[in-house]
Amino acid sequence: MSDKSFDDFLAQQLQRSSSYIEDDGFAANVMASLPVKQRLSPWLERLILAAPVTLIALLVVSQLPWRDMVRPAYGWLLTSTGTGLMATVVGMMLLVVTIPLLWVLRRSSSI
Repeated sequence: MSDKSFDDFLAQQLQRSSSYIEDDGFAANVMASLPVKQRLSPWLERLILAAPVTLIALLVVSQLPWRDMVRPAYGWLLTSTGTGLMATVVGMMLLVVTIPLLWVLRRSSSI
């Protein structure tokens, strides 16, 4: 029997056969005797994910040019007026309130 004819024969048999071949419970017994796979605890799964992410984030943050970023902000802070500082604080507070609020609204609308 050539490979092509065997493939055709096998395809026909699989198409005609039922989805389960009766085996007097053999498959169920084998599945019951297999060891149960142990799952990691949820906190350990989160730790395994969080540890490398945190290390990579710290590595990236350590490579940022902090002095070049802080110096202009510090200069602006020293030379700005009271109203400019107040406007900045109010804008930051609006961002801190608005972003989580939008996130909650988006989550509640998708449910």
